[in-house]
Amino acid sequence: MSPTPRRRVVPAPRSVPVAVTGIERDRIVVAVDGSAASVRALVWAFRRASELGLRVEALTTWPLHGAVFVREVAGHFCEPRWRAREVQADAVSRALAAVDDAPPYELRVVNADLVDALVRASARAVMVVTGSDGPAPGRGLRGRITDRLRAALPVDLVLIGPERADQDDAAETRAETASTAGGRSRRPQRR
Repeated sequence: MSPTPRRRVVPAPRSVPVAVTGIERDRIVVAVDGSAASVRALVWAFRRASELGLRVEALTTWPLHGAVFVREVAGHFCEPRWRAREVQADAVSRALAAVDDAPPYELRVVNADLVDALVRASARAVMVVTGSDGPAPGRGLRGRITDRLRAALPVDLVLIGPERADQDDAAETRAETASTAGGRSRRPQRR
């Protein structure tokens, strides 16, 4: 019997390959609904992705309010999809204006439930980022969505909270990372 070879410990690459599926985790996925909170989340994600050498995927679901459509007629104008694209484009342009050096990014608009779409997109993500305007996580509709995301996401969920009057920079925006492993919370390091 030959001796077992020793494993070397090497630093993780900037993008993390997933051995079983072959999918590379090379991005930060951001939920974008056009709100000030989603713009702050995009700014935070652009800056973090630049630091880590990742890309950003801005994900908007439509319709923005109400039930998901059962089907859409290909080739025909769809007002809810058009509105979602307009909202997304505006939010991304506002976020890009706030960062000096944006990493590569993709825009995706999907006809789906927000939580389901984020869970699917997280297969390629290092983390999922959402904005939050509420005073305390876990309250109301936003809290139910956050709870569903925490339970379903295989990656970290970063909640970017509201800006305070004494903060002039989105990098100092309050952020809470809710790890899906054990529900632990931690704050990301500020640079």
